[in-house]
Amino acid sequence: MTSSLLVILFMVMPLQKDTNQKYLDYLSSALTNHNGVEMKIKWSQVDGENVWSEVGVIELLGNNKYFLSTNEQSIKVDNDLIITYYKTDESKIIYDTMIDGSYDIFDFLSGNFSGFTINNSSANRETIQLDYTLNELYISGKIWIKQKTFKPVKFTIGQNPNRPEQYIEVEITDYQPILGNSQFDLFAPKAKEIIDLRE
Repeated sequence: MTSSLLVILFMVMPLQKDTNQKYLDYLSSALTNHNGVEMKIKWSQVDGENVWSEVGVIELLGNNKYFLSTNEQSIKVDNDLIITYYKTDESKIIYDTMIDGSYDIFDFLSGNFSGFTINNSSANRETIQLDYTLNELYISGKIWIKQKTFKPVKFTIGQNPNRPEQYIEVEITDYQPILGNSQFDLFAPKAKEIIDLRE
């Protein structure tokens, strides 16, 4: 086969998408194609054998609207605005804005997986596990999604390639549509101290 024929074949053949990458597309769809979802979560910060955990609820309402509630705090993200309410006796509200170049649980749950590379995948009868890297931000971790529905089950975010034993793990214990009023819409805390960090 001549080299010119190889070039022509390469030009007319569609590029094959990485078979593992399709799972990110399915997960993205599960995280964005809805009218509001409530997830019960267990959030853990892991440092080797030391693990600090708490449980809470996250609401996804689309268009960069999220709400996280735990026993200690509530966080409302409305586009670039972040309102954090600390539920201590010395109650406090902090107004802030999103920081470019950072990455957190809300970025993951936005369903935007551009820049993600799937390095490996494995599956059992219940879940599919994806090992990923996000090279631009030096982030790596694992994602578990349900077979057939592709809803998230658990994910980890590691932000220091030199310390793989340090990471954040989020386990999703329940995933249901929001049927009534959302906490996002009802959020109107009162606090003893208000701090505004917006510029």
